[in-house]
Amino acid sequence: MISNKCNYALRALLELAKREGAGPATIVDIAQAQQMPSRFLEAILRQLKQSGLTDSLRGKHGGYVLARPAREITVGEVIRLIEGPLFALERAEAGSRLAAAPDDVFESLWQDAETALNEVFDAVTLADLAEKDRERANNFVLDYTI
Repeated sequence: MISNKCNYALRALLELAKREGAGPATIVDIAQAQQMPSRFLEAILRQLKQSGLTDSLRGKHGGYVLARPAREITVGEVIRLIEGPLFALERAEAGSRLAAAPDDVFESLWQDAETALNEVFDAVTLADLAEKDRERANNFVLDYTI
């Protein structure tokens, strides 16, 4: 399950990817463009900056930009930053009746699921999402038929 925080982080980065090369975007710009509350965005962008995904520029024409090209930032990287491991297993304490043996039949299933999730999310970059968003916007046709 992806949290709202992670969803907002991905949407903020998508917006920055769409604006790549056009200068910085303010928190208000990003929030309005992605139709999300700006009150959470500041803390999220701070975390993204601390992790090296965004940079901030001060001043009258300041705001946020991607710290690396959009084609180099994957969805998986962002999800793991915000959420942690994609398929985290909580281990029972040794001796507990819920503790799994190292050769437990489910252990390999959970590892396979984690590998598959990582592969799917790591195959998609912010540039890919920005391109899909542009295509979607270009294919959107207003229909005023009554």
